[in-house]
Amino acid sequence: MEISSLAWFNGVLVPTEQANPSVASNTLHLGISVFDGIMAYWNRDHWYVHWLDAHLERFCASSTRMGLNTPWTPAALAEGIAQLLETVPKRTHYLRPIAYRTAPEVFFEVDVESSSMCVFATPVERDADGPYSCQMSARQRVHHRAIPATWKVSGAYANSYLAEREAKASGFDTGLMLDASGRVAEAGTSNIFFLTHEGLLTTPRLNGDVFPGITRALFLDLAREQDIRIAERDVMPGEIPGFAAAFATGTLCEVRAVDRIGVTRLKSSGHPQVQQLIKSFREITHQ
Repeated sequence: MEISSLAWFNGVLVPTEQANPSVASNTLHLGISVFDGIMAYWNRDHWYVHWLDAHLERFCASSTRMGLNTPWTPAALAEGIAQLLETVPKRTHYLRPIAYRTAPEVFFEVDVESSSMCVFATPVERDADGPYSCQMSARQRVHHRAIPATWKVSGAYANSYLAEREAKASGFDTGLMLDASGRVAEAGTSNIFFLTHEGLLTTPRLNGDVFPGITRALFLDLAREQDIRIAERDVMPGEIPGFAAAFATGTLCEVRAVDRIGVTRLKSSGHPQVQQLIKSFREITHQ
């Protein structure tokens, strides 16, 4: 994977490899780091960084909750991102802010506090039209009483990694996980939406185990603007064959029609409401 040669690290641009943690950092050994993901779109002659403030506020709040205390505010990070974008090729990039410890402190308690923040960039494609397929994953969504879903703790995403890795080994794009009560939660790195044959947009409610994605919130707003009825409720896997269409949303995947979930085939790619929501999303990201 190509990444930016420079990274914003604790207030300055440095060669990316200089921002690495020690091999003995508890960030690596215990998964004690938090991250976020932000899309920086290059639109003709300018950058459009999608919902920057919301992402950075969530990132900084997660860092504080995990005890990774740094002096860097969302405003300082936004300024650093602007500096970083001046150094990368003018094409769409995925930005990865991450907070972690750099010092060789392998245990729970640390003698030297080395909490740091870094942002680097990697070029990505946009506006992908190919549909997703979802395996019904054997991996259960991490319960919020174990690790809160809202914090984006790196260690918790081993769960998503396994779900997606196993799905791809079985010929799917991602895995659709259930929660501890057997309800549909989310795909590996994206929220899931369904459309009924009557046009009701249905998505799992935020019960603590479902990640309150920023892109998820945007699509609910878009649906309201288009007078699409919405139901945020518990969804059971047995209901999936009865839906007319489905789509997945997330920062990196943006929005993808889902044409297959397990053995169920859906006609999502050509569904008019799915296509209209995709069109509305792209009008925003192309501004």
